Amino acid sequence: MNNNPTTSPWCISENSFQPENQLVSQQMFALGNGQISQLGNFEEFYSGDIAPESYMSGIFAHNPTSETDCVELLSNLPCWTSFKVWLNAEQLDLALCEVKSFQRTLNMQSGMLERVFEVITAAGHHIEVSVQRFLSMAQPEVGVIKYAVRSVNFAGHIAFSPVIDGNFNVLYNPESEPEWNVLQARTQREVAHLWIQTRRTNFQVCEALSYDFFKNNAQIKTIPTKIEKQKVAGFSFGIDMKAGDSVCVYKFVALLSSLNHPYQELTTRACSTALAAKSTGWNELVEENSVAWAQKWEKMGVKLTGKLEAQQNAIYSAFKQFQPRLSVPK
Repeated sequence: MNNNPTTSPWCISENSFQPENQLVSQQMFALGNGQISQLGNFEEFYSGDIAPESYMSGIFAHNPTSETDCVELLSNLPCWTSFKVWLNAEQLDLALCEVKSFQRTLNMQSGMLERVFEVITAAGHHIEVSVQRFLSMAQPEVGVIKYAVRSVNFAGHIAFSPVIDGNFNVLYNPESEPEWNVLQARTQREVAHLWIQTRRTNFQVCEALSYDFFKNNAQIKTIPTKIEKQKVAGFSFGIDMKAGDSVCVYKFVALLSSLNHPYQELTTRACSTALAAKSTGWNELVEENSVAWAQKWEKMGVKLTGKLEAQQNAIYSAFKQFQPRLSVPK
């Protein structure tokens, strides 16, 4: 299936940074939980070839006329994974860094995508980064990201901007016609949300986020700068660090649609769901997600026979069924 097979049929991995293959890799490392799917784009800004894409089951940009055209007609929703990182005045961008090591692994058994890399930026800042992401199988309207940075030689101010980004087409597909209109972008004290409506089909979606911030395993209480633009909502905050220090940001996101919630309650429920996920916390969310995936795999009864590659292909084929962008309307 890939050039760097693991010893486990449940995992696929990529053990080197391959800029020329990013558009293919983000397809391979996509996540899904049956309701939401997210391609494996980077969380932080990347100026190379990449296109953030996320989809929700039943949310179409155009009404499909047949089952065969539904994939193209699913609406590409605002990017919930966006996570800008700044080292002093320099924005982290792997396309401009010396990448000393890079590994990306999709664990299909637990529905977890992990990326670990070590880079030296153009300004000479040497850092190690570990990112984990999943779409909860236990709570299908929740997505979570853990973004951890350890300084090797960096001394200065590190800043993060976790946002819901509806402005990605400006960079990645500027010629495309907008599929939806923004009804509201709002950032409150602990939660931010972006509320949209598809232009041709009148579906509504609200994506909301909250976060936790730690330095050297101690929780940091910040007074963030609120980001509230026409198509972007979120926060910006940071802290000083020195060589050897580690910082970690947890991003808790709720993704709700008018298919499952009343229009007039969509924003309130999305914000409440994001805050509830934050209250539950990373560890418990990971545990309940793993349990839910184990139950799902047991019910599916995937038979693992033959060589490792054949087993991996069988699991991957089943795993792709949980990605709504590949589903068809009933």
